[in-house]
Amino acid sequence: MLSPKNRSPRTYRIVGHQRRIDEREAPHARIERGELGERFRSLHKSRAGEDPFKRVLWAGGGGDPHNSLNPILRDVPEGAVNPDRISVSDPAEMARKIKEVACFFGADVVGITHLDKTYVYSHRARANAAMGQKPGDPIDLSHRYAICMGFAFDYEKFLSNNSRISDAEYGLGMTRTIPTTFNLAAYIREMGYSARAHHYGRYELIPIPLAVNAGLGELGRHGLLINEEYGSRLQLATVTTDLPLAVDEPVDIGVEDVCKYCMKCARICPSHSISFGGKEVYNGVEKYRVNVDSCYKYRLASRGQWTVCVICVSACCYNKPKAWWHTLACWLLKRTPIPLRPLYIKPLLWIDDLLWGKRPWKHMKWLDYDNAPESVTCNISGCQAKHANLQQKRLHHHPKATAKSV
Repeated sequence: MLSPKNRSPRTYRIVGHQRRIDEREAPHARIERGELGERFRSLHKSRAGEDPFKRVLWAGGGGDPHNSLNPILRDVPEGAVNPDRISVSDPAEMARKIKEVACFFGADVVGITHLDKTYVYSHRARANAAMGQKPGDPIDLSHRYAICMGFAFDYEKFLSNNSRISDAEYGLGMTRTIPTTFNLAAYIREMGYSARAHHYGRYELIPIPLAVNAGLGELGRHGLLINEEYGSRLQLATVTTDLPLAVDEPVDIGVEDVCKYCMKCARICPSHSISFGGKEVYNGVEKYRVNVDSCYKYRLASRGQWTVCVICVSACCYNKPKAWWHTLACWLLKRTPIPLRPLYIKPLLWIDDLLWGKRPWKHMKWLDYDNAPESVTCNISGCQAKHANLQQKRLHHHPKATAKSV
């Protein structure tokens, strides 16, 4: 935990004025407008022939939208607030209770922070007819607190990256956020307090900085939240509310020091979207920058074999199965004085590459899927990724893999 004198996260620093971001500036809205290229827009909108998991979990692939919970629950209106409000005499006890309720409904980790309005979108990009919302409408979210939740992806399935297997797991993680946030927001409204669910397809805010402020983890070099137990494999969702709650503090789990020396995500990023350099200032925040455009455009290289790239997530050295040695390593890192951490981190990173490989990957057969890679040559104009002989490269970078195993 950070010392009482320093409650700001170490992984980013506010150095200037921050403007509220318009959701229409976010990648998905820009893709819909064709700003990342007509080919990518067409791929994003037309997914005929995709597999059933894509149509059920993502509401894509030309399937019947009534066969997907995503659009059904995403567009439901908010329920009424119970006029018989319960009194809250102890915000700390209420916070403990709400965290337990959130986990009961399906969250894996929960933290609470003040709702920093800087991270609320200024205008919405999506319509919601049930709530009378249109693209371009200003967002006025007056709640005081943000209940930040993380939903863990399966460790093994993410090692199949990139494949239909990791796609299915990613889609399931997004879908899991919807009933949990709906139920938690409804539960709070039944207690007599206003609450709103923010999940995939229905965000009115930027979840990562709020989750960092709520103590769920720290901001990594790859621009994602890194949690002590689950690493980067968390899908985030939020419920905002006026229910009086005690807030959590940002944590120091060593990410600032590890990311400085690790650079594993930058080394293996196929689109070269993650920087090897130092932090940069963007919108008043000093942090590591990620080239979002090239990251998203890399999906064009999938050749229909997968949809979402999770290579940086699976490569993160914090992304390990739950085990005593992982818990011990993180525990010792937190308790090592900051000036001495490089002496501890560098040997750990060497061991991580030795045991887990510089490019963590696992051959997996699941249902009718087989993630054994096929060698392809990319001819996309402007793409810098090297796709040819991918199978041989994975063997080379993964000491445990053999030609027989793949």
